[in-house]
Amino acid sequence: MKWTKIAVNLPGLAILLFIAVACKPQMEELSFETIAQKDIINYREESPALFVIANNDEIDALVPNVLAEDPLLVDQLRQLDYDHFFAILVLQGQKGSTGYAVTVKQIVRQGSQVMIKAEFVEPSPGAFIKPAFTSPYHLVVVSQARQWGQEVKFVLVVNDESVAEVSHFIP
Repeated sequence: MKWTKIAVNLPGLAILLFIAVACKPQMEELSFETIAQKDIINYREESPALFVIANNDEIDALVPNVLAEDPLLVDQLRQLDYDHFFAILVLQGQKGSTGYAVTVKQIVRQGSQVMIKAEFVEPSPGAFIKPAFTSPYHLVVVSQARQWGQEVKFVLVVNDESVAEVSHFIP
């Protein structure tokens, strides 16, 4: 008798499972374009960092501590149409030599969370490097073509590990 009740309820359970999966926000890969990707910037922290720039005031906040040494980059950021785009700055952290690099590989949104999947490159053994303080970064621009207008949690993921995160309102 128990098996008949379970068999009768299977279609109901299947419908509930379908509804639960359908209601979960779907993952959406976001397209992005590189604005700049170099190994020198005015970021002095050793740990990775993530900055989201959604208006000109946020550029001003980054100039003294992060963007001070690159006025061309500041000009490029000021030229963005922040009604349709926002920028993401991924920093690997300050290094003691050349040969390091950061590359954003993929940006994925699921509801109110955005994962930035990046690769951090280190100099290979025996590679020619120069002693110098560098801070590798990758600055990308993302379209606001989809519905935003909310606080979004941005998570920087390197080697399947979250290394930095920040919450930011995207208009």
